[in-house]
Parts: sequence; structure tokens; C-alpha cells
Amino acid sequence: MSGPLVVITGASSGIGLALARAFAKEGNVLLLIARRMKPIDGLPAERTVYAQADVADYGALERAIRDAEARFGKTACLINNAGMADARAFTEVEPAAFSHEIDVNLKGTLNATKVVIGDMTAAGSGTIINISSVSDRKTSPVAVGYTASKYAVRATSESLREAVGMQGVRVVNVAPAYIKTNIHHGMGISFEEYCRLLGNPDFLSAEELAEVVLYCWKLPPSICIRDIVVAPTRSGF
Repeated sequence: MSGPLVVITGASSGIGLALARAFAKEGNVLLLIARRMKPIDGLPAERTVYAQADVADYGALERAIRDAEARFGKTACLINNAGMADARAFTEVEPAAFSHEIDVNLKGTLNATKVVIGDMTAAGSGTIINISSVSDRKTSPVAVGYTASKYAVRATSESLREAVGMQGVRVVNVAPAYIKTNIHHGMGISFEEYCRLLGNPDFLSAEELAEVVLYCWKLPPSICIRDIVVAPTRSGF
């Protein structure tokens, strides 16, 4: 027997890839979505579906989710993980760049949530987990567009929880601090340069964060961890 359908955006690498592996071990059916999504070694083919879609494209996202639901039933858990960051000073960031951050980080979260939330409220169950960032509450002199979009993701999480919590739908905001991923590739800099821009903090692994997210999901449906910050012990903020 397979577990319920779990949808993960931004699943091709980093946190999303770690989430896919962690949730697969629990026996869940997975829909893994990313712009350049490819099959992942080691995941069971019979209960893993892949879709190439941009989370900023509502139509493409809806088609991917509905196709998976037609095979495996309605989405039980949505993990809005797709995200990007530009850690340059705002004076160096082009308008197209911060617009793209907002499209992916905020609109992507809203789009995927919009696809599933109606069925979840009708069923009186379901979990939406938004992978935000400690930047959703901690300002920074750089990464202004990223920080603004993550503040909005946290507000989205709390607003949705107030809207649908009484209908039995959990909305969880997970705010990781520094996680070692390949997010710096999209900024065109090395990991070492990325660390320097951030002040050389300690980093958690994506796998460690995935275990925290899995814990939030595996709690009884009557329990909702509304907001959780996950950070290295050795951290300067």
C-alpha cells in the first residue's frame, strides 16, 4: 500500500531533493515539480511522478497536479519549496531580477496553494508546508527582494492558517536559516563567495531540514506546528 499524494515544488535539487527522498522513505506517492525536473535515482518508479513546470505559471502547475491526482487521489500534502535568492546589494540588482524572485518565491507559493486548497477544505483535511526562510523575519542590508518575498510568504502562511484552520487544514511555515544548497549557482557566484556575503555562518544540510519538515507532517492531523525557525546552533543572529 502506498501513502497519500505529496506534492513538492522545486524538487530537482537542494532542499527539494532531500524532501523527496525523506518523504519517499515513508511510502508516500510523490509528485515532484521543477522547471528542469528529471527522474531521481533511488526513488520508486511506481509511486513517483515528475513534472516540468514553472511555479510562476499557474496553468502549467495546475495541469501537473491534476494529472497526478487523477492517478493517485487528491493532494494530502503540498510543500511549497521552490525558491530563489539574489544576495547582491539592491543597487546592483536589475528590476527583472527582483521581479523574478517575487514570481517564484511568492506567486509560486500562491499558485500551488490555490490549486489544492479548495479540495482540502472540502475534505476537511490536508497539509500545506511553506518553506520560507529566517529572512521572513530577519532583515538584511542585501538580498532585499528575497527578504521582501519571504516576509510575504510568512504572512501568506499565517493568513491562510486563519482562513482554513477551522476546516481542518494545516498550514505550516518553516523558516530555515542557512542551508547548504546550490542556491548560489543562480546568483553566478561560488559557495565561498556566498558564505562571505552572509558573514561566514555555519550551515545545516538539506537532509537535516527535510527531517524537520517530515516531523511536522507526521504529527497527528489535529496538531499544527504553525511556524518554526530551524537554524544552526552556531549562528550569529
